[in-house]
This record gives sequence, structure tokens and C-alpha cells, in this order.
Amino acid sequence: MKKLTCRHIAILLIVLTGHVAVARGAEGTALVPTSGGDGAFETVREDGATAWRTVRNDRGGYWPFLYFRVPETVKPAGGPVYVEVRYKDMGKGRLSLQYNGTRADDNYRQAERGTGRMLAGTGATRTAVFELAEPGFRHAQNMNADLRLAATNGDSPLVVQAVTLHTQLPAAFRERFARPWLQPYKGPTRKDVDATSLRGKVLCGYQGWFRCPGDDTDQGWVHWSRDSSRIAPETLTVEMWPDMTEFTDSEKFPATGFHTPDGGQAYLFSSAHPRTVDRHFEWMREYGIDGVLVQRFTTGLRDRGEASRVLGYARDAANRTGRVFAVEYDLSGMRAEGMPERVAEDWRWLVDEMKITSDPRYLHQDGKPVLAIFGFFSDRFAASVAHKMIDFFKDDPKYHVFLVGGLPWQWRTDKHADWARAYRRFDAIKPWNVGNTMKEDGVVRASTRTWADDLAETKRVGAMWMPVIYPGFSWDNLQRRSPGSTLISRRRGEFFREQFVTAAGLGVETAFVAMFDEVDEGTAIFKVTRTPPKPGHFVTFEGLPSDTYLRLTGEGTKLLRKR
Repeated sequence: MKKLTCRHIAILLIVLTGHVAVARGAEGTALVPTSGGDGAFETVREDGATAWRTVRNDRGGYWPFLYFRVPETVKPAGGPVYVEVRYKDMGKGRLSLQYNGTRADDNYRQAERGTGRMLAGTGATRTAVFELAEPGFRHAQNMNADLRLAATNGDSPLVVQAVTLHTQLPAAFRERFARPWLQPYKGPTRKDVDATSLRGKVLCGYQGWFRCPGDDTDQGWVHWSRDSSRIAPETLTVEMWPDMTEFTDSEKFPATGFHTPDGGQAYLFSSAHPRTVDRHFEWMREYGIDGVLVQRFTTGLRDRGEASRVLGYARDAANRTGRVFAVEYDLSGMRAEGMPERVAEDWRWLVDEMKITSDPRYLHQDGKPVLAIFGFFSDRFAASVAHKMIDFFKDDPKYHVFLVGGLPWQWRTDKHADWARAYRRFDAIKPWNVGNTMKEDGVVRASTRTWADDLAETKRVGAMWMPVIYPGFSWDNLQRRSPGSTLISRRRGEFFREQFVTAAGLGVETAFVAMFDEVDEGTAIFKVTRTPPKPGHFVTFEGLPSDTYLRLTGEGTKLLRKR
């Protein structure tokens, strides 16, 4: 006969008596729910383990809650407590936990933070951990409970195998929130690409903004879908489907409802997986791409540590592969009020706390760290805001940088005197050219007619010029437009190649490729599948191999270097 554990005894007691039972030990206090009302459940066997499963209600759905009462013997020490939940991933949305806080009227307070809460309908057994910042257990919820688990809707049952209350930080939570990517890289370093100079480099923009249900960020479908809780043809925000053939099982997240041409499950990646970022940098090394400007979105810095996850992974990957990297702030959507101060504050944090510019693979020019800032457009904020930001980054004795400005392609002809002066204060000028086209002999090409004059003006003011080279464009899904209505054709690589040829003819040796991984606007150069899943509308590389644009970028880099 198998030995009965504390958990088995607790379940047996509730089945026999209908009363709440708990088991306490070094690993925390095991809680057992009380069945009734909108938290009615049945005890079942799921995947070989005993579980509590909510039952159907009279409206045809499932009761949405499981209620738990914390025993009088558990006395929080005044700080946070933690609740660890082992559950079966059923339905869509987010698993949440509500609890009694310290205020008398705080009967249904949401757990402040947690991990593993996003539901993806995979049917797998997962673990979520919630932090309760100010527990004031008073038996004030339904059925005199102190906390309750909730599903976002009643379409699927809640299926829970174990709930454990910890008065000390559990290992699972500590591990998930350790944020090792914030620490300086300490492993072996390759130096294939010179990190002391921006000159002669071709850098790609690296968004790193994709997230999936089941990854460590618990954010759901981010940048794959406009609905974080589900992905479907009508929610898609991307034009291309990545080639997932080289990815390991741990990197592949099922896109429920999408199937490969042979009927198999289709998968997507999360940029929050360090192995995936490593893989992207390995492709850069393999195809001779120098490195990236890691995009840092100023509207997403509320949780600065989490916002730095991909930057930290990129730092590690650059060291392991001998690539270079630098930061590029994207000001899109940021309020002008206080903008210079907020960006400066974040840069100080990156330098002082994350020590990002001290990394041997962080790109420098003229002995200063390279920093790019995109979004200096005269219709977004006043020129005085631009000048204030430029002043800090060029003049501060500790935090000064080699400043690269992401400007509109019409920068040179802007008639506003203060903006015209601001554009000419950057150390390097990077005009955004994506979407700018011209038609010659009936063929649509990237517009490069102003490049010679732009280069001449840049030289006149003593700055470096970085043309933006892009492979094509499309954002039908992102903008909810009819298929093909926004397409700028890649013309089987010719659209991309022509820009490198023009730049080389002008003697340009430094350029920016937009973008490495942006399938949202159809500008990605990384590996994209030739056989996208069904259903949905997707753009491909027009029958070319999935590595075509990685190879073309490497060849373009050699062309600019005259090698």
C-alpha cells in the first residue's frame, strides 16, 4: 500500500467531512478549497493526479472560482506571502488570484504579480506563483474564504492539482524573478567584429518584442496577435511566419488553430527565450552580419527590469558569437512632456545598474558608446524637446555618447529653422526610408534619389551618414487591409540588393538594415517559411530559400567594404 502524504490526507478529509483541511510543512501550507456557490467543484483524477475541477452551472458554462480559507495557525510576518498553484492549462485568458488585503474594504484585491498565469489551452500541467503584497486574511470572501482562484471566463473548467501557501519566498518564484539578464556577462567572449568603431558596420534593427503564452513573461500573444489571449486569422498582426525548423521543442509555442500544410501543429517563437536570441545571433555570425541596434521602446519602461530582458539576452549572445550591439531608443507614442528627462534617467540606469556600455561587445565610436534614438519627427514634438535631449547626450561628462539620430527621410529640406539645426547636431544621421519608393521604367524601387545630397550635407556638418536599407514592406494584417493592398514587393531580392549597390556607389561604408525580425511590417530578413500555415494571409520570400535575406545582407556588407 502506498504511503499517504499530507496532501492525500487533506483531500481525504474534505471528501469525507466537507470541511477545509490543510497540511503544513517545510514546503509551505497546502490549502484545500471549499466547494459551493460559484466555486462548486468535484474531485477527479487528471493525468494520474487528484485534482479539483469546477462543475457546470445552470447557464451551461463552468463556475469560475475555487475558494480557499487560510487557517488561523498561519500568521504572515507582515510582509508578502506567496501562493503556488499547480493547474491544468485549460481554456484561454489568464488565471488570477484575488485575496483579502489589509484594508477593511479590500475584499477582492488582485495579487500584485505572478508567473505562469497565461492560459493557452495546451492541456499541459503548469505551475503559477502569485505574490500577495499585503495579506490581511479575515475570512471575508464567500463561504468565509480568504482567497480565490479565478478563470477569465466560464468556457472551460478550472482544474487545479495543488495550492500551497508560503510565508517565505519559494524557490520557484525566486528563480523566475531573479532576472539574471541584468547582470554583466561573465562567459567566454569572441571578438570577430571590431567593437571600437561604428564605421564599416552594417547593423540590423532588432525588435525582440514577440511573446507567447507559456513563456516566462506571462504576457500572452504579444506582437503576433492584437488579442493577447488568443491568436486567429482575424487577430494576426504579422505578415510573415518564421521558419521554425531549426528551433528546439522548448522554443516552440503552439499557435492553436494554425496548421502546417501537412496538417501538423504550427508553432511560433518568443523573444523572451534566451536560446532563441542566441539562435538569431548565430545566424548573424554564420552569414557575416556585424550586429544589431536593440530597440528599446520608451513607452514600455514601467518595469525597467523586464523591459531589459531581450537587451540582456542580446548582450550575452553578442559575446558568444562575436557580434556587436548598441541600444536604440524608439520614441514612438511617448508624450513630449518630460521626454528628455525620462530617456536620460533610463540611460543612466542602463549605464550604472546594468553596466551595458561596459560590456566588451557594446559598440563604441571615437571612444564613446554608440546610442541611437529613433523618432525625431517635427510633427511629434517641439524642436526644443529635441535640443534638450541632444544637449544631455552630447554634453553630459559621464553619460555622453556618440549619438545617432533616427530622422524622417525629408530631414535635409525641413524648413523649420530649429528642427533643421537639431537634425544637424547628431554625430550620425540615419534617415528612416522604409516605405519611401520611386518608380523607374515601370518598376517600384526604394527611393534613393536624395541619397547623394543627403551624404554631401552630412559630410558638410561633420557627421556620419547611415542610409536605411529595407527589403520590402507589407502590413495588411497589422492595418486590417485587404491582402496585397499594402505590399511593396521584394522582387525576389532585387529591391534590397539595389539599395546596397547604390550605397556602395556613393562610397558609403556604414548602413542600417530595417529590420532583422520585424514580420509585423514585412521587413524581416531572418528566416521566414516558404510554406506558411493555414488559415490566414501571409507574405513569403516569393519561393526563395528562407535564408535568402540573411545571405543578401552579408553580401551587401562585403560590397560596402569593397571586399
